[in-house]
Amino acid sequence: MTHISLADRMPTLDFTPNALKDGIGVVPLILMAGFADTIAAASELVANGAVMIEDKQIVDPDHHILSYAFDDGEVLRLTVGGQRTMLIRRAD
Repeated sequence: MTHISLADRMPTLDFTPNALKDGIGVVPLILMAGFADTIAAASELVANGAVMIEDKQIVDPDHHILSYAFDDGEVLRLTVGGQRTMLIRRAD
């Protein structure tokens, strides 16, 4: 039996440890995931409560994901609008 991980079945954004050194903002993350076309649109999604990271609602457009969130090999789930999902992980 072949094991297929969640990351193998879902779109995933991989970040190098260096890219995560100072954290990654939620608004740029939404843009990189393709869930918004502009900074204003991404900020509006956040302000409207449509953005969740690991089932935690993000309402601050200045929210950052810091590198220690990935210390245990964590893969974080970014959900926008309740339907669009992207995994975020550190590529070691």
